Amino acid sequence: MKFVISGYFGFQNIGDEAILAAMIERLTEVAQGSEIVVLSKDPILTKKLYNVSAVNRNDILGISRELRDADLFISGGGSLLQDVTSSRSVPYYLGLVTLAKAMKKPVFFYAQGIGPLNLEFSRFLVKTVGNLADTITVRDVASLALLKSIGVTKPEMHVVADPVFGLKPCYGRGKGRDFLQACEIPTEGRPLVIVSVRPWLAVPGYIQAVASACDDLVKTHGAVIVYVPFHKAQDAPVCQACIEVMQERAYMWDCSASPGEIMSLMEDADFAIGMRYHALVFAVATATPFVALSYDPKVDGLLSIVGEKPGLSPSERDIDSLSGHVKDAWNRREEMKASFSALVPKLAESAKHVAYLAVNTGKKQSRP
Repeated sequence: MKFVISGYFGFQNIGDEAILAAMIERLTEVAQGSEIVVLSKDPILTKKLYNVSAVNRNDILGISRELRDADLFISGGGSLLQDVTSSRSVPYYLGLVTLAKAMKKPVFFYAQGIGPLNLEFSRFLVKTVGNLADTITVRDVASLALLKSIGVTKPEMHVVADPVFGLKPCYGRGKGRDFLQACEIPTEGRPLVIVSVRPWLAVPGYIQAVASACDDLVKTHGAVIVYVPFHKAQDAPVCQACIEVMQERAYMWDCSASPGEIMSLMEDADFAIGMRYHALVFAVATATPFVALSYDPKVDGLLSIVGEKPGLSPSERDIDSLSGHVKDAWNRREEMKASFSALVPKLAESAKHVAYLAVNTGKKQSRP
C-alpha cells in the first residue's frame, strides 16, 4: 500500500515529530512493505529522520503526483483543524483533503484533536469537507462532540488515543540522565524535574508562577530543574525567561534531540510541570507524575482521560496557587504513577489500533 500523510511535520516540533514517528512505526507494522510519503516543511530532514519519501507541503504539483497512485490519504495527527494559532490552518489542511477526494482517493483523519473553531468560516469548511472523509478518528470525546455539533455526520467516527501512546521506547531507564550528563547537566543522586513551557498570553504572570514553583522544588527536595523546549523557536525564549526569574539554579536542554530521546528524559524524571500537550503525553506514557498548565482545550481533554486537574488554566488564573498544586501532586507521586501505569496499556493498544483502521479504510475503498 501507499500512504500520503499530511500534518505539521518538518517544523522541528517534538510533539508533531513524535506523532509522525508513531504513525510510521505502526503503519509499516500493519501494512508491511508499504510506501509512505510525508508532506513536510523540510523534506530532506524528514527523509533523513524516518527513511521515508517526502515532498514539500506547499508543492501542489508534487503532492498531486504522489496522490495519483496512493491507496490512502491520511490527514493528521495532531491539532490541525483549529483556527487559534492561524486562520490559514483549516483551509490548508482541508484543501489537501479536497484535492485527495477530487482524485478519488480515500481519506482518513488520524487521531486528530479538533478545535477550537472560533470562525464561522472554519466551522463551515470542517462540516463540508469533513463529511467527505471516509473515516475520522479523534483523540478525545470533546473533538467528537464538536464535529457532531457542526454537522459532521457521514463518515465513520471513532475516539482513539493519541498516536504517541503507541510509540515504542527507544532506550532503557537511565539513558535520559546519561543524555543530560553528556550536555553537562548534573543529575546524580537528585530528583529530576522536567519542565515544558510555551508562550501564553491568556495568563499573565505564569512565568513567575512556574519559576516560583520550581524554586520551591529545589529548596525543599533538592531537585534538578531542566526546561525542555518542545518547539525550540517558540519555547526556548520562555524557558530562558523562567530560568532568569528563578532564584535557584536551573538548566535548559538545548541539545538537538529526537522524540525518543526526549521520552527517555521524561522516563527518567521524578516529576514534570507540563504545558505542551505532548510533554504531558510523554509524562503519562512513562508514568511520570506531573502538574499541567492547560493553555488549550486539548490539554483539558488529556487531563480528563487521566483524571487530573490543571494547575493553571484560562479559567483558573490564580498564579499564586500553582505552587500549592505542585506540592499536592508531588505528595501524590506514587498514586499518580500507579494510576498512569494502569492506564497506559489501554491507551497504547488504542493508539496502535488506529493504524488498523487506516489500513482497512484504504483496502475497503480499493476493492472493486
